[in-house]
Amino acid sequence: MSPETTLARLADEFLAAMNRHGVHIDRPVVEQEMRERIDAIAEVLRLDTQTVLRDHAQDGWGRQMAAAAIEQIRQDRLLDINWR
Repeated sequence: MSPETTLARLADEFLAAMNRHGVHIDRPVVEQEMRERIDAIAEVLRLDTQTVLRDHAQDGWGRQMAAAAIEQIRQDRLLDINWR
């Protein structure tokens, strides 16, 4: 059984993945964005945020979000980074 999914754990995953690509973002910004996304999911599903985190946020969700962000940065050439 994996550890409980928390906002902090999702942010850790996201930030670690972004850092590996040379993209550094302030943690409070990431946590706020994630909080807003989780709240929106909770509203659509008519659940509380803890239920969304426990039952719907799977292991690796933070890394998946980072991969999508990295791809968008690459496609839109938003940063001049030597991609790894």
